[in-house]
Amino acid sequence: MSYAVAQQEYVRKASNDAVTYPTGGSWLGAYAIYLGATEPNGTWVQTICNQLGVTEPLNGSWVQALANYYGITSADEYGNWWTALAEHTFTPIVGFNWETNTVFWEAETRTWSLT
Repeated sequence: MSYAVAQQEYVRKASNDAVTYPTGGSWLGAYAIYLGATEPNGTWVQTICNQLGVTEPLNGSWVQALANYYGITSADEYGNWWTALAEHTFTPIVGFNWETNTVFWEAETRTWSLT
């Protein structure tokens, strides 16, 4: 799988299919903007990391730090970190309906966003 295809697949899955078009020609830029960024902070992958709360590269790599954020500790079986991210199984984001919410207080596991 090429890096471009892997990045597109990662963005599609990580955004729960909310990002459907590469903003400014970049899937990573589109996802960073979806997460609330307005411009790149270094690179778009670094910006995505920052938006997710990852503030340092891992072994000098922002892509490896991003993979680590999702619990991916090795790219060996995939060939590279982007393919590992693309193949990762993401839990779909479930919409919140106030009147029908059945999740108990302090048992919530979804990550809430300020944006």
